Formats: sequence, structure tokens, C-alpha cells
Amino acid sequence: MSRVKYILLVALTALLSVACERRPMDEEYLKVYLDLHIDKNITNYEFVDPGLMRVVFFDAVSKEYLSHDFVSSSGGYIFAPYGDVDMVVYNLEAGETYIRNQYSWFGMEAYTDEINDVQRSRFTRYLQSRGNTRPSYDDIRLTPGHLFVAQEHNVHIPQHITNDVFVITTTAKTVVESWTIEINGVTGLEWVGSVSMMISGQVGTHFVAMGKDSTEPMALYFDVVSAQRRSAILTTRFETFGRETTSGDAALLSILFTDKEGHPYMSNFDVSDQMIDNPERKIVINADINIPKPEVGGGFMPEVEDWEEYEYDIDI
Repeated sequence: MSRVKYILLVALTALLSVACERRPMDEEYLKVYLDLHIDKNITNYEFVDPGLMRVVFFDAVSKEYLSHDFVSSSGGYIFAPYGDVDMVVYNLEAGETYIRNQYSWFGMEAYTDEINDVQRSRFTRYLQSRGNTRPSYDDIRLTPGHLFVAQEHNVHIPQHITNDVFVITTTAKTVVESWTIEINGVTGLEWVGSVSMMISGQVGTHFVAMGKDSTEPMALYFDVVSAQRRSAILTTRFETFGRETTSGDAALLSILFTDKEGHPYMSNFDVSDQMIDNPERKIVINADINIPKPEVGGGFMPEVEDWEEYEYDIDI
């Protein structure tokens, strides 16, 4: 019996020694390293690390999807197919920006959602009476977040990599622009409850792998936070894939002021010229807008004041 135990112990030791043996990293994917850099030089944007990045490989000729992997914003070791490939890298978290058709070279598209019914209702009155104005506000979407994209074409990855690591170096740049808006000459901001804006003539989506913008203009919706409208100058910022120039649609900025009693005030400004050859990406409007003191009971705009404490006796 002891001999059987001895044989089993020797066999177990042999198995463990094989299992624990340190092996050379012969797998190809362990020897491919993505040296990834992020371009932080962005106008009107305080850089935020994009986080986890998706790396996608396509056949360089047929554009057929091959594989994908994930790395940090600084890169790392990746699974990569050998041969001649095209590579696309983009961040997974980009605010309101989403990616559809992730496995298609021609269909991989960055987009944002349409505005909800509450947001649309704020502009319903104007949308119904816009008549033959040039901007088409039928498709209104949220502004995109910064999407960082890197592309490398015709990269040859050898099938058998030597002991040296195969390095792919690339830089991801944002495909989104940040614009600031400054509106001078607004009086009565103390009576304003909320400010919302739409701007037409903007690129609706971006084809990530091909590096091309869509050619159908859309309008973008964004709110102005209260901290940006506490003075005589109204300032805000918005993001866009860019100005859409092929359709001839105007870049019409519509500003909806709603006073604290719910009365709406709409102002429109054609800023098409300011969105061309403007490296500062700053729109300045010198307006003459007056928001009058609201009449009590003219509308409904609920607000939450500071909490007050009340004491009650409760029968148990």
C-alpha cells in the first residue's frame, strides 16, 4: 500500500513540476505592443483622460473585420492578427457619443441620441411656426462627447515574431470640436429660469474607421447651466463633430429663454460665417435682448427653494 502511495506522490510531483514550469512567451499576441499617445492639444477643452480604448483590426485590402482588443489610454500588449492590417483605436466612454456597426470598416459610425420629448417640447412652439426657414430642425440630437480616434493603415505584422517585441506606435486625436458662445447685451437675466439652445447646420455623425463626417446636417441641443448666466454676459460651450458645409444649411443658433413663471422668449442668430476659419472656435453675438420681469401666474415653472424644517406630532 505504501508503494502505491509513493507512486502516486511521484506522479503528482511530476505533474505539478510541469504545470509550474516557466515557459517562454511564444504566443504572438503577447509580443505585440501598442504604444498609444493621446493628443491633448484641444481648443476650449480641459483634457480628461479617455480611459479604456478599443483596438480593432481589419484586413488592409478587403476591409474585413479580423479581431479586437482593449488597452488603457497609454497602450499595452494586445492581441493582433498577423499580415497586412488596418487598425482603428477609439475610447469606449465618450459622454453622449456612441458607436454602432463596430465590426464594419465602412459602417463604424459615431452618433448621439435624439433629444427626448421634454427637451423637444421646449421648442415645439418655434418648430411649428418656423415656416420656410432654412435650418431643418426635424432631426435634433444631443451634443457629442470627445471621441479620440487613432488610425494606422497597411501595418505589416509578421506571423513569427522574434524575441523582440513588435511595437505599433500611434496617436489618438479627438474628432469632436469644442466651441464657446458669448452673448452680450442680454438684460433681465435675473428673471430667467432656464436657457436652452439649438444650433443647426452641424455634422450629425462621424464614420470612425474611414475618418469621414456624414453629409446630412442636424441640429444640436444643449442647456446653459445657471452658473454661466449670472451676469450681463451669457456664456456657454457646446461640442460638435463640426460644421456641415456640403448641404448649404445655415448654422442658425436659436436661444430659448424661459422666465421663472414659464414664459418663453426665442432669439435666433445666423452664425454661419463665424463657424468658418475660426481657430479660436468662439462665437460672439452682440444682441439686444430684454427679458421682462414676469407676471405672477402667467406660466408654470416649479423651483425648489432652500429646505425649511417643520415639526409635527404623529400619533402612533
